[in-house]
Amino acid sequence: MKNSLLFIALTFFICKGLGQTFYMSSPEGFGSSATGGGSTAAVTVSTYADFKSYIRLATPQVILVSGTITIPAGQSISEVVTNKTIIGLPGARLVNNTQTQSGSGILNLKNGSNNVIIRNLIFEGPGAYDVDGRDNLTADGCTNLWVDHCEFQDGVDGNFDIKNNSDNITVSWCKFTYLKPSIPGGPGGSNDHRFSNLIGSSSSNAPVDGHFSVTFQNCYWAEGCKARMPRARNAELHILNCYYYPSVAGSVALGLGGGTNNLTCYVEKSNFGNVANVYQNAGSDGGTVSLKFEDCLNGASNIGTVNQPNYSYSSFPVADVATAITNADCGAGATLQVSNVGVISSSCDALGVVEMESLGVKYYPTIIDDSLTIDFSTIDYSNAVISVFSLVGKELYSNSNLQPSNGKVIIDFSDYANGIYFCRLQVNTLISDTFRVVKR
Repeated sequence: MKNSLLFIALTFFICKGLGQTFYMSSPEGFGSSATGGGSTAAVTVSTYADFKSYIRLATPQVILVSGTITIPAGQSISEVVTNKTIIGLPGARLVNNTQTQSGSGILNLKNGSNNVIIRNLIFEGPGAYDVDGRDNLTADGCTNLWVDHCEFQDGVDGNFDIKNNSDNITVSWCKFTYLKPSIPGGPGGSNDHRFSNLIGSSSSNAPVDGHFSVTFQNCYWAEGCKARMPRARNAELHILNCYYYPSVAGSVALGLGGGTNNLTCYVEKSNFGNVANVYQNAGSDGGTVSLKFEDCLNGASNIGTVNQPNYSYSSFPVADVATAITNADCGAGATLQVSNVGVISSSCDALGVVEMESLGVKYYPTIIDDSLTIDFSTIDYSNAVISVFSLVGKELYSNSNLQPSNGKVIIDFSDYANGIYFCRLQVNTLISDTFRVVKR
């Protein structure tokens, strides 16, 4: 009975502090109304013809993409897409290696598109070449859009652009990169057109309500991005827990202009790790820019007043952004696990930093192979006790003689079987915390 009560108590406590969530079952932010194809039975496609035929159907669809689908030269998919969920099975890739103006691009969501979810896909273009071509993904008039856990590589014109009547969009856990060298000499005029994300195609371009409402959450602008991370006007933007590390000389992260209807941008808990210019004002757009950096690393100066978004959302400490976003197994990019019937999970659902709310003590990772780290660098650990319990509440380990190295204690789980364990940290008689660890 005692063990059962302990198990119940431990189960209760695990709800109160889990850090970053590497997988979300539904979108947060401006695109939170997107439901895609809903609970429709999934179909699997592996050819260009099948993919296009299911996308253009008027009925709701859940489409699983298998393997690599190469877009034939001059045959990019440009359709009005409604009530669709498009999910890549692990490793799924959409490829277009055409560098002409008319033949470039992969998927264009035409004006009138609505309620679309795109997840776990790699979009691969041929490399940046300024021919005023098409983007890997274009929202050309799509409302209620969620793009999640996708990787965008080497778009001819851009990686993912949003314009015209597009509105209410969330882009989460996506990675933007240029792996191929930019080709100079394009007739568009730029010799280095590694420009990733454009919002609004001109100073007057705007959706019906006047502002592109876009949330970028847990996104990664990685190697090779030169600018437009994003470039926007006539927008209300929320950039949350994003990481910038393009490693390009003269790179510009945020290129913002007011436009006809002005622009607001709330940048929160984001890390501008290796970017030459965090913000550049596009004065030629006219209008005003209001920009706020809240709890960011290496941000720029605030401009005007921007209110925090009024929708509900989750976040994690900015100090953990770089580690979480770049995690090769479950960070930004096409890192989800997807079954052949479309069930989605992450190999690191609970991975990350758990913080003891009262003191800021950190435990990580919480999905482990052999060891758990507890960081005591902010508190006095002299009276602390660490205990490990099995799933049924049996105490397996307890240590009150802590000897941290650089403020950290490492607990060895190598002798324990794979499964779920509970750890309790007792700092003193009044303060304790319990959290879950999964050994895989």
